[in-house]
Amino acid sequence: MFHRWWFRAVGLVLICVALGTQVGVPSAPQHSGWLSRVNALWYDLRFQLLPPVRAPIMPVVIIDIDEFTQLREGRWPWDRSKIAALINALREQDTALIGFDMVFSEAGHNAAEAVLQQLRDSALISVDSSNDAVVDSAQLQAQLDALVPVLDGDTVLADQLGGDTVLGFFFHNDGFNAGLLPPAPILMAANEGPTGLIQMENYTANREVFNQAFPPNGFVVTVPDGDGIVRRLPLVMRHDEGVFNGLSLELARLALNAPWVRLQTESSPHGEVLTGIQLGKSLRIPVDPQGQMLVPYRGRAGSFPTISATRILHGDADEQSLEGLKGAIVLIGTSALGLADLRTTPLQTSFPGVEVHANAVDTILNAYWQQNSSEQDSKQNPFYYQPDWGEGAVIAQILFFGLLLALWLPGRSLWQMLLGTAGSVGLAVLLNLLLWSLGHYALPLALVVLCLLSIGAFNLIIGYWSAARQRQQIQSLFGEYVPAAHVAHMVANPKSVHLEGTQKEMTVLFADIRNFTAISEGLSPAELKSVLNRYLSAITEVIFAHQGTIDKYVGDLVMAFWNAPLDDAQHAPHAVQTALAMQIRAQQLREEFRQQGLPEFHVGIGLNTGTMNVGDMGSAYRRAYTVLGDAVNLAARLESLSSYYGAPILVSNTTRAAAPAIVYRTIDWVRVKGRQAPLIISQPLGQNEQLSTLEQQTLMLHEQACRAYQEGALENAQELFNQLKQHLPADPLYDLYLQRIQAAKTETWDPVFTHDNK
Repeated sequence: MFHRWWFRAVGLVLICVALGTQVGVPSAPQHSGWLSRVNALWYDLRFQLLPPVRAPIMPVVIIDIDEFTQLREGRWPWDRSKIAALINALREQDTALIGFDMVFSEAGHNAAEAVLQQLRDSALISVDSSNDAVVDSAQLQAQLDALVPVLDGDTVLADQLGGDTVLGFFFHNDGFNAGLLPPAPILMAANEGPTGLIQMENYTANREVFNQAFPPNGFVVTVPDGDGIVRRLPLVMRHDEGVFNGLSLELARLALNAPWVRLQTESSPHGEVLTGIQLGKSLRIPVDPQGQMLVPYRGRAGSFPTISATRILHGDADEQSLEGLKGAIVLIGTSALGLADLRTTPLQTSFPGVEVHANAVDTILNAYWQQNSSEQDSKQNPFYYQPDWGEGAVIAQILFFGLLLALWLPGRSLWQMLLGTAGSVGLAVLLNLLLWSLGHYALPLALVVLCLLSIGAFNLIIGYWSAARQRQQIQSLFGEYVPAAHVAHMVANPKSVHLEGTQKEMTVLFADIRNFTAISEGLSPAELKSVLNRYLSAITEVIFAHQGTIDKYVGDLVMAFWNAPLDDAQHAPHAVQTALAMQIRAQQLREEFRQQGLPEFHVGIGLNTGTMNVGDMGSAYRRAYTVLGDAVNLAARLESLSSYYGAPILVSNTTRAAAPAIVYRTIDWVRVKGRQAPLIISQPLGQNEQLSTLEQQTLMLHEQACRAYQEGALENAQELFNQLKQHLPADPLYDLYLQRIQAAKTETWDPVFTHDNK
């Protein structure tokens, strides 16, 4: 089994791997790696669990060129005069700003020019090739020429454009330019400005006729993350030597009357890095180095008031919708499937692109109000962003939670490991959600969770393997020597078992059949095996019933102990009760053997309580869970002395003191071989209520006799022992004492008897 410090070392290695991954592997959602994708999924899930809540500060309304509008007005693109009519109808509702999530890069349809071309193609009008003058039908030509400017939708639309309309245009890298690109709001040299801004080489802008009056412009580009989901929106982009505003930023600038837009940067080893966009003097918008803001989607499609464009053109929108247009920022876009302006967002697929801009504009306006409001409950920043200290926060979480698990998990139970791992992951997730909810910090979490799960999984796998191995070891060590209930408890709680050598107070028992050699000589091998198996099975059953552990069988000798491998505070009483029950069971066996013609047998038992060494001991070839020590040897000596004194059970004074509820009769004060210190040995008789009145009186007389003998009152002791011999003539103990008293008249008397034999 590995030492737990090896487990901790592996945990530290996993932490180092996680830290290296955090530093060296891109994890932002805009990247396409596995770590980025997991973080992106977590980003999306947070929006679904804790969507942003924003109070509408300035109404944002979407005019939708939807399927119903196309059915009613015709397929897109429309005649530009119809767009002009839509602008005029919106102005009649007192809208504040009108933004177009579309580009007018191609010439619109002109009915007069189309008729002229048709007439020319059909030769109804002849044209002089030198000056393009009409030769025939001059009056028709003049009338059609007069209608050309009147029916020119582009001219009509251009006349409607002004400071309250914001046109959209595209940036791309497709190798061509179209239309007239408006002037860049921020000019800078090629080697100036933030290094991480998105650089676009080409554009598709509106026709020159639409830019003659210099209406505001903003690009309508969205850049999806590596998995194709739009989570962020570029507010600025770079083209040539200029930085351009996005549609959302330009609408917000006009709505807030901000005179300028400035880029905020910080120095880094790689150059100037964009950190924010200053919109006038009152608002700072946090963005990433590429100039993108995280879009805090208010909800699924339809979260903003949406009106079909045809309803505005025909004036049949409901009163509530028209009322909502007053003072509103209006975004004109499309949700029709055939017009390819649908995006995938964290909340929904097929999300109208125009509503992405609506969310961005609404967030910027809400942030301005939050930063400039005096209300105490309006100070939460509506922007969601990844702070500069985000990477440091991830590293701190990996170190804190990772070290906590790596150092604490080894050596714990499987349930503790599981709960500890789940708890640490839960705390990391809760902390991340709190930072998301309270501070709108979009911190990555994948690597933190992966690190914790790796540490937990490693410890769980190794812990399960160790526990299984320990259970198997327990089963193999104790299956035949410990009660089944104890084995089940140890298997279920392997930590309660100490297989390593340890020292503790225990009680040990030795039981041996007296004169077994002589008995076995009269039996055949089969009979001897049967007798011995029956005896050992009966004795083992008694030991197991009293929570004892079988140490070994040596022929007819049985060795057992208590208080290991499981703790037993009542080990001495249990051992003494076992010895008494063993004698009762031996008596039953003697009766059975007598009836079957088998030889009778008697069992001698010795017990001692003391400090012993217990554990899994042995060689590389064979091991056993056993006890060693002087206290063990003393129990073996007492078992040998039981035949000398004719007592079925002998216990030491330490066992007698540890089991005071049992009634004993004192046997002798002795010195056993190998020990100089004298000890009192006694015979347990059972519980006091189990003794008859005569037995209690005899016991009192016996104790008086022994006390007199120890005090040197030999004549009094002799008289008492003679009385006891008359009551119990078959007890050899009293003959021993009477012989000692007789010998004391001629020899030096010692109340402690020394045994020279084992």
